[in-house]
Amino acid sequence: MLRRQRRLNIYRMNWKIPKNQFKVIENKVSNSKNKQGNTTETLSSKRRFIHAYAIVDTTKAEFLQLRQLKKIVWSKPEIKFITELKKISHDNLTNFLGVNYNDTDKFYMLSTLVDRASLEDFVDDPDFTLDITFKSAFIRDILKGLQYLHKSYIGYHGLLNIQTCLIDANWVLKLSNFGITNILHNLIQDEVLKNIELINLHFYQTISPENLKGCNFGINYPMGSQNGDIYSFGIVLYRLTYRYGPFDNVSMVPKDILKGIVENTIEPVFDETLEDSSFLDLMKNCLKYNHLERPSLKTLESNIKTILHSTRGNLVDQMINMNEKYAQDLERVVAERTNMLVEAQQQTDRLLSEMLPPSIAETLKNSGTVEPKLYESATVCFVQICDFPKFMEENLPPAVMQFLNDVFNMFDEVIHNYDCYKVETIGDTYMVVSGVPKENEGKHVFVIAEVAISLRSHSLHFNVPVKPDWKLQVRIGFHCGPIAAGVIGIKAPRYCLFGDTVNFASRMESNCPPNQIQVSESTALKLMENPEYRLIKRGIVKVKGKGDVNTYWLNEHFHPTEDSSN
Repeated sequence: MLRRQRRLNIYRMNWKIPKNQFKVIENKVSNSKNKQGNTTETLSSKRRFIHAYAIVDTTKAEFLQLRQLKKIVWSKPEIKFITELKKISHDNLTNFLGVNYNDTDKFYMLSTLVDRASLEDFVDDPDFTLDITFKSAFIRDILKGLQYLHKSYIGYHGLLNIQTCLIDANWVLKLSNFGITNILHNLIQDEVLKNIELINLHFYQTISPENLKGCNFGINYPMGSQNGDIYSFGIVLYRLTYRYGPFDNVSMVPKDILKGIVENTIEPVFDETLEDSSFLDLMKNCLKYNHLERPSLKTLESNIKTILHSTRGNLVDQMINMNEKYAQDLERVVAERTNMLVEAQQQTDRLLSEMLPPSIAETLKNSGTVEPKLYESATVCFVQICDFPKFMEENLPPAVMQFLNDVFNMFDEVIHNYDCYKVETIGDTYMVVSGVPKENEGKHVFVIAEVAISLRSHSLHFNVPVKPDWKLQVRIGFHCGPIAAGVIGIKAPRYCLFGDTVNFASRMESNCPPNQIQVSESTALKLMENPEYRLIKRGIVKVKGKGDVNTYWLNEHFHPTEDSSN
């Protein structure tokens, strides 16, 4: 009876996890991060990209999921093996939690989650300096884990590669997915289980040739063995040394590469310029085709100890030194990013100042709001390019856009020298104002008069690059009076002017012949206060919304100082 009880205790299946004892969590955060990328990720914040994980009681677990096709009935050796797998406990091995089966059409193998990073994350990260300190610490941790497995009842790993080498929060490397490949191989071969997705063919390049023989690539897992682990360890050494795989540069499809590995027609390519020849020899020995020629784990440990004798202290000590260097690098990066931020802010300020008057832009930046304001007097001017529809008919769109850019850039350069502000361009029309938002004590009418005369003069002498035979002609009109102004819009704010003054100025331009400057009578009377301006009465003009009004031509501005010198 006692003997029977002992047998029951041995085979007690404490590793079976019912479906109601764990929950699968889709990791949406990881998916989001993976899509966006994170170029500024630090060592401390580095995390593995995990599509999904499970919660077993209060423990986070990663899992291997397959489709279950038939009911599983474990044999006694299998129960014994999985029970021993459950007992495995070592600093360099993850904890096997158990198996969920026969509950649904899904089969799960679960182990504790190590979410910091895999060795692959560091090897494939070009910004991570994989120096001798990290290499030696990682290699020693792998060997410790393998030694424990090979001496245990489990006896092998079976799936050793840089993806199953996980680094935890304390920078300790732990081996995962050990001891399960033979069980999975048999269950898949017996059509009890089936992979949900095809296994990536590149995975098989980490498996020894003898264990690849007879394996159904993409469908089944290979069998595992201790000699196979030595070969896989050699692949890990290769990746740590060169940061790429031994067959990555072979110009063949993956299936043919695997065939070549099995038939010994393809061998790993080594860079013979490697400084440490003993390390190169060690890799070559691990990757021997004949498994009997590969070194034992004990020999490997002795050779590694000799080769890496210069690296002393644990990884935590080395990490402290590295963090000091990282802090210095971080200070440099922060300084560079600060300069970039300042430049970006300056560019934003420039763009905002081009969209809005500088004083308004500054107010928006500081307080976020600009109150509408009524100005007692300001001068609004409209400038229109004559015959623009004809120009569009005779030229292709790129030439039309270039023409507008050239003309309006010239206008911008002209008004830059005056106390005025370009409100907007609408098609072929250019709008400028003075006295808003910066009030200038009645000088605005004279400022706009100077702007109008200068714009006409520059237009008469302007050469059109896209069409040299085209003569640029403009019609100009302006009017002074009260104006309301304010910022309209949030995402694309614009400084807008409202009121009868704007409409009247627009009528002055639209009723004006080419190369003339037309002003309203009230505006002309203000200009006449300065005898240097020559104005000629045009007479009565019918203006929409105003009826018959007197208007004047502004012909030129005499400069007595220049006249007397002549």
